[in-house]
Amino acid sequence: MNRNALLAAGLTSLMWGLTGIFVRLLPSLPALTVTAGRLLIALLVVVPVLGLSRSSRRSFRSALRHPAAYVLALLLAGYYLLATAAFQMVPVAEVALLLSTPPLFVLALRRVRGDIPGRAEIAGAVLAVAGITLVLVPGISFADAAPLRHLIGNALALSAAGLTALYAYRYRILVERGCAPDIIGVSLLTFAAGSAILVLMAGLASGPAGLDTLDGTSVLVFLGLGVLSTAIPTIGFALASKRLPAVVTATISLFIPLFAGIFAFLILGERLSPLFIPGGMLVLGGIAMILRQRRDSAND
Repeated sequence: MNRNALLAAGLTSLMWGLTGIFVRLLPSLPALTVTAGRLLIALLVVVPVLGLSRSSRRSFRSALRHPAAYVLALLLAGYYLLATAAFQMVPVAEVALLLSTPPLFVLALRRVRGDIPGRAEIAGAVLAVAGITLVLVPGISFADAAPLRHLIGNALALSAAGLTALYAYRYRILVERGCAPDIIGVSLLTFAAGSAILVLMAGLASGPAGLDTLDGTSVLVFLGLGVLSTAIPTIGFALASKRLPAVVTATISLFIPLFAGIFAFLILGERLSPLFIPGGMLVLGGIAMILRQRRDSAND
């Protein structure tokens, strides 16, 4: 197994674990503004890469000619927007845990397509749903605005996970048909098209963008979000995905909630609810069962 690719995948999980921290350290900005900014910064970071790397330029040009690449890029841009909004509303570790559930959604998409899951996958799905229920139940209340905001944030996080699952499922189908765009090209197109669309949407939005509230520290946080938690891990994960088995990269991603919880406790002082740990163990255990079954099926 490629040791450098494995290291890149692990570092990617670590950096993605910082995403919610950067979002929460920013002043109160619209999620649209934050997402447009992080994608634009990521684009500015990768432009020199396009200039220096012939293979990256080739991947990007190929993606530009591939209609499916635009759909995939929009799905990723939508994920970034929904995940950013969720981080603004719900504890970081909770959002990160819900964002780790795409394999559960992929299982549902496969079932709709007529691909019946195995027993281990069904058992894993039941465990994951039970864990999600334990995590979400404390926040379900309509008595006042705060619990309702918590519930909306969780719904946004699950919707973001659903978009990721749709992206992965669609890309897998394209790979099976032998017509998938290069994953690095899709990532670069996401930064380019996503930032352009979101910047336009932010400009047309009726409310203030809030950029006048940024000070020197906030600008540094914004740069950290765009560079450390968007550009580097997205490209790093794309590179690792090309060199590592899919089950390895997917399993390493399960460490993101752990890193996010540690960072949120150390930096933001967030404390987990009593049900979060058992619920999180059920979710991650269930996802691991689904991934293991998929690996075993691929090896048969």
